[in-house]
Amino acid sequence: MSMLGNLGRSIMRQHNDAKTRSLMNSLSPELQKDIGWEAAPGTREKARLAQVVFAGTR
Repeated sequence: MSMLGNLGRSIMRQHNDAKTRSLMNSLSPELQKDIGWEAAPGTREKARLAQVVFAGTR
């Protein structure tokens, strides 16, 4: 197996993991609790800040 092949697979795995984390963190806190997903601390606050900054809602 080539080194570039291993690198490509590693990058794709990390990308897929990040998409999964993002999807799971976007669920409501009740659903997260039901399925046993512990969101990273501050995830909700970061999402709210991004909404305020990019959408202009207050």
